[in-house]
Amino acid sequence: MRLAWAFFARDASIAMSYRIAFATQLFGNLLLVVILYYVSQTVGLEKLPALAEYGGNFMGFVLIGVALTDCVLVSLVGFALQVRESQTTGTLEATLISPVALPVILIYSSLWNYFMSAVRFLIYLGAGAALGRVDLRTVNGPAAVAIFILTVLCFLGIGILWAGIVLVVKRGEAVMGLLVSGMLAPVKLLPSWLRHVSEFIPLTAALEGMRLAVLKGSSVGELSPILVRLCVFAVFLLAVGIGGFNYAVKLGRQQGSLTQY
Repeated sequence: MRLAWAFFARDASIAMSYRIAFATQLFGNLLLVVILYYVSQTVGLEKLPALAEYGGNFMGFVLIGVALTDCVLVSLVGFALQVRESQTTGTLEATLISPVALPVILIYSSLWNYFMSAVRFLIYLGAGAALGRVDLRTVNGPAAVAIFILTVLCFLGIGILWAGIVLVVKRGEAVMGLLVSGMLAPVKLLPSWLRHVSEFIPLTAALEGMRLAVLKGSSVGELSPILVRLCVFAVFLLAVGIGGFNYAVKLGRQQGSLTQY
């Protein structure tokens, strides 16, 4: 825990030292909420039948999609960027011979980013409530926190696996099915074949669970099928991600390509 806190404190100090950039980022988050507000105005204030199971609230539906996807992108982009930075700066080999495993270092180095993702999630909800588009009284806190943590764990595995791929091929862009997961529109509106594809993307279940917890107040018990599904995703993806990353490191050592970029 001391090491994790050291990484968190270091990254927090660095982020806060760039105050203008930090403030600009938060301003950008608020600006996005305002844009979504005006988009929702064009849609109208009536409850949409397609969103009935989530309360029919268009802006609340999209806000949660954007907020949770923000958390996902921390994993999909952050780990691979850390590996590339270590390769280009020549610090990768030194990191690999340290007593702490590289996947652990990647996770610890992302703690601040995950914390800020949670903060942005609260900003989105708070701004949505201030604009009268999200009713915070309906939020089931324990269920929302459980969904958030399991979402982080699911994409932690994917992010670490992707970092391993970047370690081997040197470049890569994480092309994920975010849009077919229901980020901006209900999955049930997609063609049947895309709906089947979305079932294998953990973000689909995560978005459904988070929207039900926040917009409808569904409890942990009511969301237990979704939570179990996310647990299965998390265990499988973490095992595959860490195993795949360790194999990529082993392969890079055998080929002598770890320092190449």
